[in-house]
Amino acid sequence: MTLKEKTAEKTHLLLSHQEDSRDPAGLMHCSDLLEDFFATISRMESEYLQAAMADWPAQSAHSD
Repeated sequence: MTLKEKTAEKTHLLLSHQEDSRDPAGLMHCSDLLEDFFATISRMESEYLQAAMADWPAQSAHSD
C-alpha cells in the first residue's frame, strides 16, 4: 500500500467518523460523558475544599 493510498484510507475513516458523530445517539453518548466529567470535577472540587477547610485551623495555628 502506498502512502497516497494510506492517506486516502485515513481520510475516508476520519470523514466517516465525523458523519457518525452527527448521529443523535452519538451526541447523547457525548452528552452523557460530559455530564459524568462535570459530576466528577464537582465531586473532586468538593473533596478538595473539605480537606482544605479541615486543615485550615491547623495551618492558622502554626502561623501564629
